[in-house]
Amino acid sequence: MNETQVVIPISLGHVMAFLIKGKRSILVDTGVPGSEQKILDALASNGVAPKDIALILITHCHSDHFGSLPVLKKQTGANVAIHQSEAEALTQGVSVAVVPVGILGRIFKFFIMLSGKPNIAGVKPDILIDRELNLEEFGVQGKVIATPGHTAGSVSIILTTGEAIIGDLLMAFGKGAPNYPVFAQDMAQVKNSLKLVMGYKPKKIYASHGGVFDAEVILKKFGL
Repeated sequence: MNETQVVIPISLGHVMAFLIKGKRSILVDTGVPGSEQKILDALASNGVAPKDIALILITHCHSDHFGSLPVLKKQTGANVAIHQSEAEALTQGVSVAVVPVGILGRIFKFFIMLSGKPNIAGVKPDILIDRELNLEEFGVQGKVIATPGHTAGSVSIILTTGEAIIGDLLMAFGKGAPNYPVFAQDMAQVKNSLKLVMGYKPKKIYASHGGVFDAEVILKKFGL
C-alpha cells in the first residue's frame, strides 16, 4: 500500500474533479466547459504543475465530466483515457445518451435541454479502456475498472489506499445520503457495478456529485 498517495477533490460547483497524487499525478474528469482555470488553480495549490499530470482519465462521456478537456489536454500534454465504447463520442465532443430515471431524472433532463448543447471541441483519446487499466505506469497504485450502468462506458478507479472514485455510479445532493443516479442507461448494471466496486472493500468512496462517503454508509444503505 502506498501511504503517500492521496486523493484531492476539486469542487467545480455541482460536479467534482479529482486529483490523485502518487509518484506522479492523475486528473480524473475536467468538469463543465470553462472549468479549466479552477482546475489549474487547484493543481497549483497542491504543488502540481500542468506538466506533472501523467494522465487525464474521463469516467464517462457526459459534458459535465469532459467539458474542459480540450484546454487541459493542451495545457498538460497528458494522455487521455476513456472506456473504448465512448471514445467516438469524446472524439466528436458530444455526450452519450442521458437517460432519466424517475421524476427527478426527468426534471433534471428538462433543465439540461433548456440550457442547450454545449459547444465542446472533440478530443481523440490516447488510451482506450476495456475491462481494466493498471495505473502503475502513471505513478499511481491502483486500477481503472469498467462499471457500466450510468452509461455503457462508465469506469471507476480502485486505489490500493482503500479509496474508490466512482463517477456517477452513485449521487447525492447537498449533504444528503448517497443514492442511485438520476440518470442511468441500465439500472441493473448500476447495481451490479456498485457490488463490484464494494467487493474491493474500499473504505472511502468519492462520487462526482455528492462528495465522500464512508463504506459503511453505502453498505448499510444498499444492503450490500
